[in-house]
Amino acid sequence: MVNIKSVYKKIIYSAFFTIVLPVALFYWSKTIDTLSDWSVIYSVKWGVALFALGSIMLLWGMIAIMYFGKGLPLNAYPPETYVKKGPYYLLRHPIYWGFGSMLFGASIYFGSSGGFWLVSPILILSMTALVWGYERIQLKERFSDYDEPVFFSWPANNNQKPYWNHRLNAALLPLLLILITKMIFLTFDPIGDSTNTTNWIFKNIPEIVRIDYVAILLILLTPILPLTQKELRDWIKSVTLLNILVVYTTLVCLPFAEINLYNSVSFSWQNIFWADALSDTNRWLFNGCWLLLIGNTYAHAYPRWRYFIGLLSLLLLIIIVGSTKQPPVNLLTSLVLYGLIVKSKRIWNVLRSTSEKIANSWKEWEFGSIRIINHGFYVGAGAFLGVALSGWLVGVEYVWAIVIFGIIVIVFSALWAQFIEGSEKLKRPYGYYGALVGIIFSAWAMHLIGYQVWVVIGVISVFMPWIQAIGRLRCLINGCCHGSKVKTTDIGIRYFHPRSRVCGLSHMKGEALHPTPLYAIIWLFFVGFALLSMWFNNVSYSMIFGVYLLLSGIGRFVEEAYRGEVQTPFLYGLRLYQWTAMISMLIGAIITLIPVERELHAPVYTWDILYSAFTLGMFTFFAMGVDFPKSNKRFSRLV
Repeated sequence: MVNIKSVYKKIIYSAFFTIVLPVALFYWSKTIDTLSDWSVIYSVKWGVALFALGSIMLLWGMIAIMYFGKGLPLNAYPPETYVKKGPYYLLRHPIYWGFGSMLFGASIYFGSSGGFWLVSPILILSMTALVWGYERIQLKERFSDYDEPVFFSWPANNNQKPYWNHRLNAALLPLLLILITKMIFLTFDPIGDSTNTTNWIFKNIPEIVRIDYVAILLILLTPILPLTQKELRDWIKSVTLLNILVVYTTLVCLPFAEINLYNSVSFSWQNIFWADALSDTNRWLFNGCWLLLIGNTYAHAYPRWRYFIGLLSLLLLIIIVGSTKQPPVNLLTSLVLYGLIVKSKRIWNVLRSTSEKIANSWKEWEFGSIRIINHGFYVGAGAFLGVALSGWLVGVEYVWAIVIFGIIVIVFSALWAQFIEGSEKLKRPYGYYGALVGIIFSAWAMHLIGYQVWVVIGVISVFMPWIQAIGRLRCLINGCCHGSKVKTTDIGIRYFHPRSRVCGLSHMKGEALHPTPLYAIIWLFFVGFALLSMWFNNVSYSMIFGVYLLLSGIGRFVEEAYRGEVQTPFLYGLRLYQWTAMISMLIGAIITLIPVERELHAPVYTWDILYSAFTLGMFTFFAMGVDFPKSNKRFSRLV
């Protein structure tokens, strides 16, 4: 017998994603278009082509799930069997790939700057978060063959010979990344006349020597190189990380480089492959590191010639950057990016091991009935830094408002956590989403005092990611926000101190756990620079705050999936804070639609700013680092 109630639920669930969500995204994009003057990429032809390709991929994936999986393409009603046929033979998540292509195709077709620069990236990041924060975990638990490779997948981490599809991917993926990156860079408008440049070394390099063409030729030859699967995997991983870093750093550096993001272009193959669309600095930063990575890959393929290949790569790099206006800067940035990429595993190991040391560094000092815990110094320093930098941006007239704002937010974070997690063992916990609730009351207080509320919210949003990141060092020591068990020791960290919640509350002493506070620190580090760039680009306060909520929510959704705290409740298959993360993202999207006039504030510094920063720093230190261990009253003890 058909369950009518279940049918209605499926219809409503499907209608939300097929009707309500697309309409909402269209409205979001068009409204952002009216509120911003960002650059536009437009083309009816290519917009339709990209949208059509994405539609085919999305529909094909849906049909495959229903036909082969005997289920629905809905997370709430998953298929009975794991689908490996049709588009799932080629891609791991064809529906999401298709939807992402449709988003960018529609943005290019309508010439929507809001769709291209905000809505599409946020939705793609959200889909990625959904995969890594929910679907991937669930699928691995339900289907033992989930980790089996698909056609367009990275090679395995072994020394066996690669299959032909691995070799094909080694060329196709880098070329696709180049195409995407160049398309994005088309909208960057160099300031001034780039034709009148003074080159330090080589003044008239012929166009044919441009590394674009040399790099593409060498990339096309990578499939025939004698490389192992691991070496091909390292190559693909390196070029993927390079493109992410290049796009990110270029966007972040827009206010400080000779580039404007206010250039409308018509999308075409001629623009992508022949137009000189990048400014001098960013063009060679992009290509210089590419050349070094290609040389590194060829050196692995021909180890006897590795020194010659290395010298040749360096020589070509010097020749190329020598034809730019700032050879030292371009050479340095290329070398730094190259070092970060090829040493990424070592950098991760240093971060992981350092996190483990901090996690076991608990120290406390008792003075009568008062106890001081060392993790309070971290949050105190974070609050001090946040107020000091915020005051630098908006001036002393707003700095005490920021202090009051911060105090109210801390109080509400304590009240929230007391309601959600408070117990006999947790007398004074703190909760991030209580702080977000506190923003409402803080804004009301600022309004009553007579301050411009949006100025305070905007400037605090800029530095909030870094304040949170520093605060996560306290989480490491305290043992809160800790991760779940992990099998590989090269990822996990271990807690041994008896004061840590991991040992006293979760009883996971000595277990290798996901370093979830470290995950958050890394994500928030990059989010902070993105928001700072928006501030110096004179983006509205509401947009900055909305993007902060969106990006922090995306990171929190993934982080929560790998936490292992026993006191956090589950609701409908997700952790409570995953639901709150999604709610905060929805609120963030709505806030970006609020038109707010931007005031211009010249950076300034006075001793009053330091005094106010010290005030909030000390309050935060006492709230989160000082307690009364002999008392059993609420809010008395931190541990």
